[in-house]
Amino acid sequence: MPESFYTYKCGHTAKYEYIKPESTKTQSFTLVYAHGFCSDPYGRKPEEIKKWCVENGMGFFRYEIAGHGSDAARFEETTINTYKSQIFEIVGEMVGGDVVMAGASLGGWLGLLAAVQFPQKVKGFLGLAAAPDFLKKYFEAYFRPEHKEILERDGKITFPTNDFTYVITKEMIASGNENLLLDKETIPYAGKTRLLQGMKDASLDWRTAPLIAQKLTGNDVKTVLLKDSNHRLGSDGDMAEIRRALSDFLA
Repeated sequence: MPESFYTYKCGHTAKYEYIKPESTKTQSFTLVYAHGFCSDPYGRKPEEIKKWCVENGMGFFRYEIAGHGSDAARFEETTINTYKSQIFEIVGEMVGGDVVMAGASLGGWLGLLAAVQFPQKVKGFLGLAAAPDFLKKYFEAYFRPEHKEILERDGKITFPTNDFTYVITKEMIASGNENLLLDKETIPYAGKTRLLQGMKDASLDWRTAPLIAQKLTGNDVKTVLLKDSNHRLGSDGDMAEIRRALSDFLA
């Protein structure tokens, strides 16, 4: 499918792909895939998800988060609010019909925010090492006084974790704190939810997935803990689990 570019209301222009569902299906939806922080929507996970959608006549939408991929030069201008504005525009205006959100890491945070915002339209949520509130957790766990001093002085800091190196701006952290989900008593979303989480995830506490499940207001929630899987969820076994979870949304 040819590459398409779109300029969002947040001012960023980035690539996306939109395959609409088959109209002959009695039950159909579009799966919206949101990728991770400092990542892109072109790896094995989205390719497998796209293949599953095409096989089952479902729609598929993937996009570059603002400041990523073709828009990477503007990364430091973005915040969680930028990303939230973008996903709200996609779900609320660009994609027609019912939606199932699939989010990896940061994309899981954004997918949950979209599900809470559009509960009638978002019929399901698939979290792939979903990482709501991860900036606050990183800040509390890893930032020492000298890091905070650099952040205050320069407005940003290049910060390594076990798996990745990030450039974190002061504005990014502040906007993350404006969009916290796990500090609330509940996450007000009742749609069908499947959460996949590797227990060898070096970037995210594997107990995040059970905590999300606990706080969701819906009852059709399943958490799958993969003992030997990491944050990327990219093995053959992980792909089989993803396909199995996707099949639940056909019921």
